[in-house]
Amino acid sequence: MADKWERWEKYGKIRALHLSGVSDRGIARALRVGRETVKKFKNGATTPDNRVCATRKAPLREAAESEIKRMLMENASLPRKQRLSAKDIWEVLISEHGIAISEPYARRLVREIRDAHGDEFIPLLHEIGDSMQVDWLEDVTAFLDGIRMLVQVLVFALPYSGAVWAFVYPDRTMLCFLHGHVMFFTWLKGIIKRATYDNLKTGVLSGSGKNAVTQKEFQKILLHYAFEAEFCNRAAGWEKSNAENGVKITRNKAFTPIPRVKDFSELQKHVSACLLKYNMTHKIEGKPAKIWDMLLEEQAALAPLPLSPFEVDETVHTKVYSDQTVRYEKVRYSVPHGHVSKKVTLRVSPFEIKVYCRGELLHSHERQRAGGDDQYVLDHYLEALSRKPRAAGQALPIARGSMPDQCRAFLKLCPDADANRQLVDIMLLARDVGVDRVLAALDEAIGTGKPTAELVRYHLYGQQMPDDAFEIKHGDLADYDRLIDGEVDEDDG
Repeated sequence: MADKWERWEKYGKIRALHLSGVSDRGIARALRVGRETVKKFKNGATTPDNRVCATRKAPLREAAESEIKRMLMENASLPRKQRLSAKDIWEVLISEHGIAISEPYARRLVREIRDAHGDEFIPLLHEIGDSMQVDWLEDVTAFLDGIRMLVQVLVFALPYSGAVWAFVYPDRTMLCFLHGHVMFFTWLKGIIKRATYDNLKTGVLSGSGKNAVTQKEFQKILLHYAFEAEFCNRAAGWEKSNAENGVKITRNKAFTPIPRVKDFSELQKHVSACLLKYNMTHKIEGKPAKIWDMLLEEQAALAPLPLSPFEVDETVHTKVYSDQTVRYEKVRYSVPHGHVSKKVTLRVSPFEIKVYCRGELLHSHERQRAGGDDQYVLDHYLEALSRKPRAAGQALPIARGSMPDQCRAFLKLCPDADANRQLVDIMLLARDVGVDRVLAALDEAIGTGKPTAELVRYHLYGQQMPDDAFEIKHGDLADYDRLIDGEVDEDDG
């Protein structure tokens, strides 16, 4: 304590002599202190309790810090998966810049620089019905009909209530992006005032953040539902933290463990059920009520839906080719008999392709993504196959076409060589008596283990068979006359 006070006394003497006009040399000589001490204390910039130690120069550290800052700045503009880790930065320092520091020291410098340059954020109060945040859960795994597939999930989060909802798609195209919005607003039963997005290609034509230029197709849905779109700055995921959290919730609740479903429709039901359970049972810390209760409150504050939903489906005008198909993205889709060379309209959604002719729906196909996954329907080709029966043996609509399960079973079990031709004749009967009756007769015939067209006809018509159901061969009636007259020997039978 005495030493500390002595330093203060000496400090006071230095200040007093300096103010009296004594030179630095004179003060140092009189008080027997160094000139650096006089220089440090004479103006009162530093007190004995606030001593400043001289900074040692460290050229290796300075060089490393300079390169680390540069690499971190470059990282901010790169996609997340392409950014350098602390270990990557350390390896670059050694291999490309010859800055030989240890990996732990490099990691510490990276951490210190990141902490020193961290962006500040302001906690926000989310008003009821004011905003939603949207993001993709990318490339999650699901088993569809036993096949492992990567699917895309469009996730919607409502910051006020904390509700999370999502829709599954095969890809992240504009069609799926817009379709998800229409489905979400329909589920929500109202319109949010504004939505926050990443700078995703389906939303942004160019620029980012406040300078983002919106895609024309996306602008249409903004105008139809009368809400505003806001885009995050690059590498600023915290600007939509609710959506980031919604993505994690959707992955954990609906895709862990990997779901096993029949198709996209069943997968959507699974995801909806998982998120419904979460929304109805979970309460977020700091919120006054459960998510579901706050969501119901929020729905009452939303703007009403437009009278008609936004038309998302893509419209394509084409013609029917001679093989009774239309083409879309290198896939053939069959149409019913009688429309070859006619102009038709395709309505394309993420999961279906509907074929229209003059406003009449001809057929609805499940949409295929891989070129060559052609969709033939046997029923569309029955008339053509009946006119060209020899083509039935090699016809693609029979070999690979879509048909009832009973038809496949018939082809497998029929003992006759012309099973394909017989199947065409059987299914043509449905034109007169209906598909359900024909399939029921097929079931009966298949149950025998050796179904044939003749057997199907028997089960179809029973005691009321038409005259031409079976061909009856009559013998020569003269034989009966000879029997009566006794002209036929017993050995002749």
